[in-house]
Amino acid sequence: MRKVQGLVFFMLLAVFISCRSDPGIISLVNPSPAETIQRPEIHSMEDYRGKYEGESIPEWVRLYLESGNQGVEFMGVFQEHYAFVARNSGSNFTALNHWLEGFSPELDFPRLAAARIEARFLMESPLPDIVFGTFYINLIRAASDHNWRGPLVYDHFWMLSRPGPQEPAAWEFLILCIMPRNLFLAQYNYIYNNVNSRSAPTWEEQRALNRLANRFSDGF
Repeated sequence: MRKVQGLVFFMLLAVFISCRSDPGIISLVNPSPAETIQRPEIHSMEDYRGKYEGESIPEWVRLYLESGNQGVEFMGVFQEHYAFVARNSGSNFTALNHWLEGFSPELDFPRLAAARIEARFLMESPLPDIVFGTFYINLIRAASDHNWRGPLVYDHFWMLSRPGPQEPAAWEFLILCIMPRNLFLAQYNYIYNNVNSRSAPTWEEQRALNRLANRFSDGF
């Protein structure tokens, strides 16, 4: 039953995300090393923001393409912050640019935060709704509904890349959001401690939750 509830919840979440995206655009949010999202290679870029003005590819973009959000956080300027990269790709540059212009930290950051929290639970177990029970499902829902304080858009970037010689080139837009780590964790702990669950976790579920709580920031 818990597994079915989890599947229903994520189907609804997928519908919600698709509704927030412009028509014809595939939205890819907050990829992390725990996910299997293929990122473009630097050498496959045919065009990118600032190329014809002689600008180089920003370091945060290079690190993100190599190692995801955690790669960006290795930069000295971000060591006290968490990085969240929103992605959108497709063949229509104008539609993607509208998505970029309409991006709002207040409205769009909650799904980035919820996706990264979900990825952290998936690192702990491939079946988090079974291991952690309904608490996990309600936690992700609460994180996606939370009015997060403090997210900032630091930079954005776009590129045109071709995955393979016989494949069509596609545009990809990236938006880098950051938040101080202490501020994010304070809000996460508030959400965690105020999750409304229909039933109390079982002894096994509570033990798994306690183990994760003690090392949540490791690998986040």
